[in-house]
Amino acid sequence: MAIINIWIFPLLISLYSIICLLVCDFTKYIPAKNAYTIMTNHILLLLSVWMYLKYRELKSFFRQADVPALFIKASRVNLFIGLAALTSYQLAVNFPATKINHVALIGNKLSLVLANLYIWFHAFLSLKIHDANVPRWILFLIRISLAFVVFSLAAAMIQANWVPDPAKQYVAIDAIYEWCCYFAFSVFLLTDAFEFRFMVFKPPKLIIRGCTGYNERVFESSDASEDEETLPPLSQRYVN
Repeated sequence: MAIINIWIFPLLISLYSIICLLVCDFTKYIPAKNAYTIMTNHILLLLSVWMYLKYRELKSFFRQADVPALFIKASRVNLFIGLAALTSYQLAVNFPATKINHVALIGNKLSLVLANLYIWFHAFLSLKIHDANVPRWILFLIRISLAFVVFSLAAAMIQANWVPDPAKQYVAIDAIYEWCCYFAFSVFLLTDAFEFRFMVFKPPKLIIRGCTGYNERVFESSDASEDEETLPPLSQRYVN
């Protein structure tokens, strides 16, 4: 069975991220802090799926367009960079600074650096997509602008954290930078929601070998008929 309307996925992640920030980050006390941690773990899991879908999209385009294999390897490396950023941030969230300060500090900074690398590579690799349904130069300019905003805010956050602050006046400034960076990254997700409009994803099949009552051909014919019913018109498909 083919999964259509993939564009809804990054849209839901973006909305969920904003709701998480607005609802749970107003306080550092329990239970809001616990809810923030749980929701953040959900968002990071969803982001990992989004990164995988983006990698599959780039890989499909690069193979069909006879793009050098270097770009396919670069997209794979970028996927691992993104997953490393998510892992670093997950460590920072699940090890509060009040308990283990160095884990949260290193995790936050490392996730900022890796996330910036990911979105910059993401923008330039997406520029190689040539499709009439995708205004690649407009999306590229939007992504580069958002990547520059995220980079500037991340650099300001790191600088604000390193400045000695006995009066805690930089805490509020750092929070403002963090909020703006968060919203900019959420808007960055929406560019993929637009690009995923016609993308169709086929999940991997489960094959049971050695089972006497299992006929793989029956399921293959069933899947083929379902795909023809659910897929958009051929002129709108651009990922196999």
